[in-house]
Amino acid sequence: MYPYFRLIRMLLHHAWRRKRTVDWKAEFCYHYRPLVGDLDVYPEVNNGRHFVMFDMARYDLAFTVGLVQYVRKNKLAFVVGGSSIRYRRRVRPFRKAIIRTKMVGLDEKFFYFQQIVEQGGLVCSAALLRTALRYRGGTALPTEVMEELGFEGRVFMEPWVSEWADWDDQRPWPEPRNLATEA
Repeated sequence: MYPYFRLIRMLLHHAWRRKRTVDWKAEFCYHYRPLVGDLDVYPEVNNGRHFVMFDMARYDLAFTVGLVQYVRKNKLAFVVGGSSIRYRRRVRPFRKAIIRTKMVGLDEKFFYFQQIVEQGGLVCSAALLRTALRYRGGTALPTEVMEELGFEGRVFMEPWVSEWADWDDQRPWPEPRNLATEA
């Protein structure tokens, strides 16, 4: 189940928090404790739950920089356009974990984020995600969004992120199978 209670708690936290100036190039930290609903049978944080917690960390960042209000005002939706993750260590239950989020690229269509999960001072997993803001019929331009939020809206990308994006764009998209003719 999606962590709606965590999301509501985050919403309430930011509703009464004084707005502050932030550097969008900085690394943002989101703290959480994995609970029973986050675990698989081993017990460790489930691999799919990593992405859900990455969502939560990006929502926290979006609240902090004022993006949530912008999205609501302009009737946009947060979407993920691609991701790649590497796992190194188990994320254990009930122990404090930190997700470090940093924007590592911005192009004509996507925002690129590196997100790292740490627990006990060790890196457990690291992911690269490309995200966008969609509206009915298209995608909001990231540079314009950044400028409207009061940030510098220039295209940039770290070299390794550019290589990953190029690789991901060149992957062939699978064709649908006609299961009726295969039976």
